[in-house]
Amino acid sequence: MSPPALPRRYLAFHSAGGAALYSALGAAWALLGLVELRPVAMPWAAVALGVITGLLLIGSFRAMQHASQIADEEMTPEARAERARRTGHAHWVLRVEGFAITLVSAALFLTSNHAYVAPATALIVGLHFVALAPIHKAPGDGIAGLLIVALAIATMIWVPGIPSIHRNPMNLAAGFGTGGILWMGALAMLLSRSPETPET
Repeated sequence: MSPPALPRRYLAFHSAGGAALYSALGAAWALLGLVELRPVAMPWAAVALGVITGLLLIGSFRAMQHASQIADEEMTPEARAERARRTGHAHWVLRVEGFAITLVSAALFLTSNHAYVAPATALIVGLHFVALAPIHKAPGDGIAGLLIVALAIATMIWVPGIPSIHRNPMNLAAGFGTGGILWMGALAMLLSRSPETPET
């Protein structure tokens, strides 16, 4: 038996909010890569980071405006239960993600494997998106998660690491790679907005 459908307005807001979240997280990861480019390439890279993030966030907020124009529907008890179920499961995934990142990062620091902190964190973040995909019925989350997982594993295998958390090639690869994947995910969400959503 398939789960009850959630109202279009709710789904549209959820998608727009997801695009905004992907945009902001992508900027945070790209910033990690940016600090490894200092000092020569940093000004131009910083401008590019700001422009990309700004455009994606503007698109996300416009998507929220469009979503607000969709007629509000009464949510059935079944739909409310489905929303609560999704929220509860998603919160568990986020708790496990936070615990795993804290535990793995601490272990890497204590064993002087600082170079692996960024790709290991990216690996956990990717797995978190894979876990969220079936909860939110969002295949795009699963695709983004698998790409991030593949990137993280490739970084740990092929990118040389140094015994420091700073000036570390792994930070560059994991930072820009994960940021780029999240930005592409945000763009995909914005481009896949339902054509039935009213235009301004």
